[in-house]
Amino acid sequence: MSDTLTGRVVQHGADRHLVLADGDDPRDPQALWMCRLRGRLKQGRRERVRAVAVGDRVEFLRTSESPREGVIERVLPRANAISRPQPSGGRHHRKLEQVVVANLDRLWIVASLAQPPLSLRFVDRILAATTLQGVDAGLVLNKADLPDRADPEAVAALYASLGLPVLVCSAETGLGLDALAEALEGRIQAFVGQSGVGKSSLLGAIEPGLNLRVGSVAEKHGHGRHTTSHSRLYYLSRVGGWVADTPGMREFGVWGVMQPELGPGFVEIERQAEGCRFRDCLHRSEPGCAVREAVASGEIAASRYESYLALLGELPADELERDKGI
Repeated sequence: MSDTLTGRVVQHGADRHLVLADGDDPRDPQALWMCRLRGRLKQGRRERVRAVAVGDRVEFLRTSESPREGVIERVLPRANAISRPQPSGGRHHRKLEQVVVANLDRLWIVASLAQPPLSLRFVDRILAATTLQGVDAGLVLNKADLPDRADPEAVAALYASLGLPVLVCSAETGLGLDALAEALEGRIQAFVGQSGVGKSSLLGAIEPGLNLRVGSVAEKHGHGRHTTSHSRLYYLSRVGGWVADTPGMREFGVWGVMQPELGPGFVEIERQAEGCRFRDCLHRSEPGCAVREAVASGEIAASRYESYLALLGELPADELERDKGI
């Protein structure tokens, strides 16, 4: 048997990564390989936070059969990936790419209808990233059982009108969990969202044996506590699919995009932009802007337009500004 194997990264760490080799049983925790990176792969950290991401397909060299240890030699070409600028607390230092997860069939944006309060701005940021990076997306509206929830029907209608599959769920009561489990069947998908929205709770309700850490929401400010510290792909025996549970995020920017390239990340804005007087219209204050007219008439939701403007203000105007790291 060759010492070179192929497999999928199911969890990354600072120096070691868990890999499931092709053909091994995903239900057996003893089947995972503990792999380090070959030195030349570490050079990629000059441009990105990590050389490998959860979901990556890799070639690795077996160094020990028991315990299962290896060295990742090569990251295979990605079908897709979701990236964001490395969170830094300021616009002027976002220089490194952080790949959140790779090779997805679909990314589910998980949002809370209450506790923490629903943030459409955050939903729109992730949705723009998936649209621009060519990843199918869906929306899970969790905590529908809480009395102080936002109106799930209005939110679902808004995003369904954009072509998004939307599921209204409650990890506590079981509402929508059968539909969510069916949507996860036989695929590789991921849950991404803010802290405290219930990503781990949803996974634990679908597959109780996972024993995921679940945190509470701080009462004072309504923000969730980080309970998932590393992205991890979990195999769901119930549906035969994989789901990546990712750490809760407090910010999410769009990677590798300049201001004139943001429009296609908002499908309704891109559609209306065909009627703008100027081809390079950014839909801020230009005369003859069909997008702003559509917002005024209600054809484009004001919340979506506000999300677009907020993201636009964070992006470089052109290549010169981008190359300066601004």
